[in-house]
Amino acid sequence: MASYRYKFLGKQQLPSKMTEAEATEHCKLSDEQLAAIPIVSRVDDDGNAKRGRPALDLRLGYALQLMFLGLTGRLASVTDSFPTNMVKVLANQLGTDATAIATIKSIYRGKAGPQAEGSVERRLREQRTWARQTLGFEVFAPEFERELAATLAMRARDAASQAELVTFAEEWLYERRIVLPGVSALEGQANAAFRAIETLAMEVINGAVKPARQRAILKIMFDQGPSENSTVLEWLKTSAGKHGVKNLKEVSSRVEYLKTLGVADWNLTSLSQTRIQAFAQRVAHRPPSETSRRVLETQIVEVICFLKATLWELTDEAIFRMGRRTGDLVRMGAKRVQAKQASRSGIYRESVQSMLDLAQDADKTAEERIAEIVRVASDVLKMPRVSHADVVRETLVEQGERVATVLDTVDCLNIEGDESKKDLTLVEQLNTIRAEGLKELPKDWDVSGIEAAWRPLVDDVDRVKALKAFKACALLRIRKGLQGGRLWVPHSANFRSRTDSLIPEEDWERDREKFCTAFGLEIDPQVAIARQMALLNDGLQRVKDGLANGLLEIDEQACVRLPALNAMAEEPELKRTAQAVQEMIGPVQLPDLILEMDAQTRFSSKLLGRDAKTTRELIALYAALLAHGTEIDAKSAAAMVSGVTVAEVTAAMRQLETPGRLRAANNAVVAYQQSIPIVKLWSDGTKASADMMAMDTTRHLGIARTDPRRKTPAAGIYTHVLGSYPVFYDQPIVLLTRQGGPAVEGVEQYNSSSEERIKIQLLAVDTHGYTYGAMALAKHLRFDLCPQLAGLPDCKLWVTRKTEVPEELDAIALTNVSERAIVRGWDVMLRLVASILTGRVSVGWALARNGSAAIGDKLHRALDHYGRMLRSVYLCDYFTKEQFRREIHTLLNRGESVHQLQRAVYYGRIAAERGRRRDELRAISGSHVLLTNLIIAWNTIKLNEVVAKLRKVCTTSAPIARCETLTA
Repeated sequence: MASYRYKFLGKQQLPSKMTEAEATEHCKLSDEQLAAIPIVSRVDDDGNAKRGRPALDLRLGYALQLMFLGLTGRLASVTDSFPTNMVKVLANQLGTDATAIATIKSIYRGKAGPQAEGSVERRLREQRTWARQTLGFEVFAPEFERELAATLAMRARDAASQAELVTFAEEWLYERRIVLPGVSALEGQANAAFRAIETLAMEVINGAVKPARQRAILKIMFDQGPSENSTVLEWLKTSAGKHGVKNLKEVSSRVEYLKTLGVADWNLTSLSQTRIQAFAQRVAHRPPSETSRRVLETQIVEVICFLKATLWELTDEAIFRMGRRTGDLVRMGAKRVQAKQASRSGIYRESVQSMLDLAQDADKTAEERIAEIVRVASDVLKMPRVSHADVVRETLVEQGERVATVLDTVDCLNIEGDESKKDLTLVEQLNTIRAEGLKELPKDWDVSGIEAAWRPLVDDVDRVKALKAFKACALLRIRKGLQGGRLWVPHSANFRSRTDSLIPEEDWERDREKFCTAFGLEIDPQVAIARQMALLNDGLQRVKDGLANGLLEIDEQACVRLPALNAMAEEPELKRTAQAVQEMIGPVQLPDLILEMDAQTRFSSKLLGRDAKTTRELIALYAALLAHGTEIDAKSAAAMVSGVTVAEVTAAMRQLETPGRLRAANNAVVAYQQSIPIVKLWSDGTKASADMMAMDTTRHLGIARTDPRRKTPAAGIYTHVLGSYPVFYDQPIVLLTRQGGPAVEGVEQYNSSSEERIKIQLLAVDTHGYTYGAMALAKHLRFDLCPQLAGLPDCKLWVTRKTEVPEELDAIALTNVSERAIVRGWDVMLRLVASILTGRVSVGWALARNGSAAIGDKLHRALDHYGRMLRSVYLCDYFTKEQFRREIHTLLNRGESVHQLQRAVYYGRIAAERGRRRDELRAISGSHVLLTNLIIAWNTIKLNEVVAKLRKVCTTSAPIARCETLTA
């Protein structure tokens, strides 16, 4: 639901200080509603008109009832008051007296006594019934109450608070055109649903953990932890800091500690992961002393769920840090390649000099000199080549102690895997080596699971060195196996087995057709392939025609050459108009902008999960938004904003970390911006772009990496920008990683979160934002992923063997798309897509588990080859349609312009003590984007107002309509 349209929903009283603009926007009757108001006799039952008093115009009462119900979802009572500006707007439409009234009863002025009171009640009932029937509302009957209770019971599994359930209930009833009952009735139902979930959670926990063990764990949590002046609970909540061996050991020790408590063995599958995390966040967001004062049952539920969620998070963190540390060791070897090549070049130079000296040696005969030269040359030729991979492997063996340290730290993971794969065999062999304390590799050791490239090192006569080589090979295989899904960890959130994550196989076999019909998926792979083949054949013909007409060239190196896009000519009139518009809008202070936009969008109610109870709470929320979304901290925000303390700002900052709230607030602002008329001139809402912005930080942040451009530590914020500028999705990511998962996930989240909004059909990304698997998943999710490729001249058109390629295109067409691979993996591909659409897995998880680490897997091959075919279809359009190329560039450029605004909002860097927890980093990203969207939406409003004024006085409005939002 777009909150800007329903800003008064659920309120018992409309704000008395409603502005004239708000009244005009929200309280104006449509022509149909105005015509539906009954014509009421102006002489009442007591004959007021005959007694010399003014006749009553009862139409205003009907209009007020109609508008109150439409805005709040409730029926107005006799004593409900109405804003003056609202009454004026309705009275002007009705052509009646616009005198302010206090209540509905005031309309019947001059009446008194029991008979008069009865007349008022009768009129009120008539007006209520008429308003309800006119708007198509039904009364809150028992059957609706039961349906609402069942819906709230389902919703409570993922809700973070009772207030969220009340808000959801109000929206649910309003969307179904049911009159809202009293506040106490909704709160009672929400409380019952929430208590039912807590009762269910307690039952599940009692089945998984014995009561005596529960109490023992509670006692342990509030005992002193490993560090002084902190409890075990605080120790578990503390972030581990930057990546490195020391902090990797710290994370592993916490995982091991939680396993000794038995957390990994607790079966809480009857509770959703979201529900467990919601309970866990209650503990994470308050000090242990406050948790200890809760009721015993509440303590048990929250602490047990906190421990389970913490184990998931720490396990993922351990795997992530293990991968980072392994990558560091590999890069260390890569750096030695150049040094070794330089050393080898010195040997070559010395050998050449030796051969030259031998050739000039007059003391030897010609035969002796030739023999010596042949000997030197043979020695040089016998030297092995300096292979990059070989040097990396040798370095890992030389760094055997560091490799062993990384393996020891991940010993806490209960790694399982596919028994048909060799990866699991290596894990079991490592466990044997660790259990037996082997210092060297036995000669009869089974090395069948070792790749051929590692065999010379593993077969070395030095068995100590051979053991180091075996461990290094195993470490790389474990990392690759976890990424590719061949290995998994049961007590992880993101590295679970594919069987546990996807739709169960028996359910899929039974309901395959139902899933595919519901989600519009093509069951027959041949039909899907034929559809793309038709597009590809048409595209190849267009490329051939374009080659003949000079639209593109193919050079002698078989590279495609496209003419550069010419910049559009500058229009002086447009530039002058934009400058004039900017001056008319004028400057604004950020706090004033936030207040104005909150009045329009009610984003604060989304952040709190309810309306703010006090002004102080609202101000603290604004300060927390600034503290998260800009470079200032809680202390600075409290100093800037009068009336709030640092503790209040810190508590509000923690509240912003609640999952889903910042996303809901951003959705509300984006929906409001999209409703402004001028936006339709910029984009139709079906196209967007996605790119990463590097945000400066310190090296102490866990996901920080060195920005290759600025050579400073940075974290990535991946943002999706609509063609009309607002940011509709954000996600913190690690620099220098493939961004196809975040790119596709952002569009899927946006398209699936509401049935009302326009769906995105095209997403423009750069080279980092696509993979073949990402293009395949995007097509199944009903939008096109369109990359602006960096190496465009080297791009080839990949086709199947059956494709009839024109002779002119033979140089750029390669037959490396396998229809057989697509057909063999089509069913499991559909199962993966259906699992995404049913919410069992995310797009990011799907692409991460089916990346390059999964090469050889049936699903990976299907995604890869189908994506290759789709890329060829896309390139045919890109080569031959200049307007299409220009549109892709324009979308990406608009995203870059938004990044400039984002850097102005957050011009500093993330402090050393900030962002170490994933929840906090997501809050920083979401708050930053929310502030950016507020500025964009405010600019859009003002630009729309100015353009409306200029159109009244300007004869030519074309330059005005083309003004962009960010010129303000």
